[in-house]
Amino acid sequence: MVDFIEIYDRALDPSLCNAIIQSFEASDKVHRGRTGQALDITKKDSYDLMITGYKEWQTLESQVMNVTFNYLKIYLRKYLFALVGAVSTGLIEPQTNQVVTLNADNFERLGEPHLDAIIQKVYRRDVLKIQKYIKGSGGYHHWHSEIYPDPHSPAEETLHRVLYFQYYLNTIESGGETEFFYQNLKIKPEQGRLVIAPAGFTHTHKGHIPQSDHKYIITSWILFQPAETLYGVQRRSPSASSGS
Repeated sequence: MVDFIEIYDRALDPSLCNAIIQSFEASDKVHRGRTGQALDITKKDSYDLMITGYKEWQTLESQVMNVTFNYLKIYLRKYLFALVGAVSTGLIEPQTNQVVTLNADNFERLGEPHLDAIIQKVYRRDVLKIQKYIKGSGGYHHWHSEIYPDPHSPAEETLHRVLYFQYYLNTIESGGETEFFYQNLKIKPEQGRLVIAPAGFTHTHKGHIPQSDHKYIITSWILFQPAETLYGVQRRSPSASSGS
């Protein structure tokens, strides 16, 4: 049965993983991890660092995202309706010079040559976060998914999430697995391993306590572009909507 969880081993080079861990440990911006906007170590016991927007992280972040985009293309080729289902994308048919809506039947011929641009038109990525889970105690103990209304985000960015991804930056011999509830799946942390999965409740998951070593991951989300970007329209305010 298809579970929409893809695992790509050795996606990140070990030297890059080690460089990220070393830079994390040297940073003075690390803080206790939060769930949503709250600090609750009974749910999530971690040390986090958001690296997007910091000059000292630009090179490493760029390397991670270049790798991620290549694997995102593999994922979206496999699950094509994530790209041509919810958002209808049109291209000019070279033979007729007419606009044609992309679908599963014509994508290989019309869409594949423009895959990078199509993905960037439909999707964007969120900030990158590094997380450290302390040996013997740390973990994301709470069963959770990645889509929820964030009261502190005016644009409700968290509701735009479609996929989430994470890299394991080091190998954990005992414990530290990512467990997906409905899929009855545990994924072992292996250095450089990338996991891409849907962000919704169907892929509720948690992170087990690492027993043999501290656990390091780097993670983020793939979001739909805002409606203004996709359709070229201004967002309507709630007061402008009509009701009956």
